[in-house]
Amino acid sequence: MISLEPELIRLRDRPVIEGAPSTAPFAQLIAVERRDIVSVYAELRLLTWLGVMIVSIGVGILISKHLDDLGPLAIAGGIGIAAAACYAWAFWKRKQQAGLIDEYVLLLGALLLSADLGYIEHQFHLLGDNWQRHFLLLALLHGATAYFFQSRLVLSLSIASLAAWLGIERRSVDTIFDAPVSTAGRAFVCAAIVAGWRVIDLRLRPATTFRSLFDNAVANLAFWGALTLAAHGATRYLGCAIAIALAIASSIYARRTNSTAFVIYAWVYGTIAVDIAVCSAISEPVFIMFYLLISTIGAIAGLFISNARMKKAAA
Repeated sequence: MISLEPELIRLRDRPVIEGAPSTAPFAQLIAVERRDIVSVYAELRLLTWLGVMIVSIGVGILISKHLDDLGPLAIAGGIGIAAAACYAWAFWKRKQQAGLIDEYVLLLGALLLSADLGYIEHQFHLLGDNWQRHFLLLALLHGATAYFFQSRLVLSLSIASLAAWLGIERRSVDTIFDAPVSTAGRAFVCAAIVAGWRVIDLRLRPATTFRSLFDNAVANLAFWGALTLAAHGATRYLGCAIAIALAIASSIYARRTNSTAFVIYAWVYGTIAVDIAVCSAISEPVFIMFYLLISTIGAIAGLFISNARMKKAAA
């Protein structure tokens, strides 16, 4: 294992020049290299997120098990009160020093609100045949909440609701393959809307913290649209070509921004597109399996090499 402890010790023990920074920070850095200090921040974030997901799933199970006992109004009201309590907590903590759990309480409130509006629409059909418009309402509500609380997690829900409203998320996976051009078109339109949203956000809020979220959303939506075309025989090579072009653009963007995520997108989505095109031209299953094995190994190796080169260039 590579350790920078010797270098840090030498830097710490150098003669102190008048006006130079204090050597106190070296103690913490050396402790980190010795593993005396280990950060569990990422693990705590994951556990908190899992807790929010478990609570959300539990609410769904509770509704399905006790629908007849409680009644629609009681269930809708109870979920609404729980969501309001989460928002009230987030608002109260907004003027104080925020903790790790606070943003996830806000996320739970947004998820409960989504579930509540969906349940109300399902039970009472307030929008009639235009039931999908409640996704647009959720996109607007979550977007306003995200900007008010400066929450990237809630903003991701807003973008997901926007995608659902545009029809990217369908009840049946088969629909995607029956209408690939329509589904891909919606994905590209959603990507364009999010890209425009990003430009407006950047101009109005130059110090925005949402840029990377917008970038990742645009990339994934565009790639999903391309691969939807690639999954259908009539548009397979067109979709593969678009996905490969997007992979090249993603690689260039990764170098300019030093973004590991876009390196992953370039290799993963690009490899899938190439694999679809090549496997479509190969008729023998044995050759297909052999090619996929070589392709997967090559993609993994290429991903590690590209990531190492990018880090070296940044250093």
